[in-house]
Amino acid sequence: MKYLNISRLSILSASLLLSPLTLANQPWSQDRQWLFGDWNTQRQSLAEQGYRFNFAFMNESAANLDGGYNDDSKILHASQLTLGTQLDLEKIAAWKNTQASIMLTKRDGQSLSAERIADPRTGQFSSVQEIYGRGQDWRLTQAWIKTGFLDNTLQFKIGRMGLSEDFNGSHCEFQNLMLCGSQLGKTVGSIWYNGPVSQWGANIKYQINPEWSIATGIYEINPENALENRGFNLSMDETEGALIPVELAWKPKLGIFDGLAGEYKLGAFYSTADASNIKTDSHGDIAQQANARKVHDHKSSIWFNAQQQLTSHADHPKQGLYASANFTFNDKATTAVQSSQQVAVWYKGISANRPNDSIGLGIARFDVNPRLRDRQNDMNDSNGFTAADYNNPLYVPVQHDELNLELNYSYHWSPAIMLRPNIQYVHQAGGVKQVDDAWVAGLSMRVNF
Repeated sequence: MKYLNISRLSILSASLLLSPLTLANQPWSQDRQWLFGDWNTQRQSLAEQGYRFNFAFMNESAANLDGGYNDDSKILHASQLTLGTQLDLEKIAAWKNTQASIMLTKRDGQSLSAERIADPRTGQFSSVQEIYGRGQDWRLTQAWIKTGFLDNTLQFKIGRMGLSEDFNGSHCEFQNLMLCGSQLGKTVGSIWYNGPVSQWGANIKYQINPEWSIATGIYEINPENALENRGFNLSMDETEGALIPVELAWKPKLGIFDGLAGEYKLGAFYSTADASNIKTDSHGDIAQQANARKVHDHKSSIWFNAQQQLTSHADHPKQGLYASANFTFNDKATTAVQSSQQVAVWYKGISANRPNDSIGLGIARFDVNPRLRDRQNDMNDSNGFTAADYNNPLYVPVQHDELNLELNYSYHWSPAIMLRPNIQYVHQAGGVKQVDDAWVAGLSMRVNF
């Protein structure tokens, strides 16, 4: 490795971890919930009064071991600082079944996918550091209030939030972006904003019975919210339309899995913002310039998410084998990625001595819209280029599918400290066949203060 580039937030975190005050408080205790402790019992006392706090730092390091667009090995780091509070307004103000949340985030660092793995002309669809992206700046990530009616079976939420908080949500047991959280933020990220980006929105969820629920909402589509220096944008002046999601969720305890809990979600969204055709103009001819392509008055996607616990320990029911599967199907007329697939398994409770540790294996694939390839091939043909001209700066890389795989071990020293070493494999970054498949070594660190 030629050199090490550590973000200022990483240095700050290390200094906090190693400070004499912190060591004096015995932060390495394996049952310590927060690194800075319970504030002399005040933290628990505040929680009982309705005030909960979330102060956390996460860092993701990645090094390219072999392959990629640029095989010059390098270690890069991305990080996020989170400052949040959750308010139980039933305890604080006697507002029955009402909660509120405020969260600020600050991202920092560099992307190995952008600087080493992918062709800069296309970028990588996924990222080997999921915490990187949406600008290196402070953001208002949450500012919402939620209240319940009809014995809390009907819940209404309004304010600033990310879409994946309530729709297309999934687990995050991996460092690779495509194996972590909501998939739509990766495949239609120009209109579907996951955290740390927030937008104005409102949603309503009805709990039909203990197993079944249905939810819908309406969110602004405002590109200003995703800009790096607009993390506290509250204006709706640049709103281009509305995104309306609907999701049906089923949480059964199936006999085939010995009555273990599962969650299965089927959803779709409809966007009212204008969207350019990915290939053709209004006459059906291939158009290279975006402003010459046909404009559609909507955009839509469908998704299916599933997560199921497959086995458990008799004395520790939350330990055992888990599996998940996530699929998205996007509008072929307007979307570069027409579908994505993700499957993962992880085992929690490696041994009696490591009850919270887990080992995980996941694989994810992006399927590029063939209509996009048609346009790219047409551009190269018009310039007289073939695949042999790939290194010509004017050549347009032709994109196919991209595959990401990760094997990791999550080491939970305590609820306050988690380390996750991992190995990742990236096949055809950005869907470009000329980019060598890459092997990446990663390390995630999460600290709850």
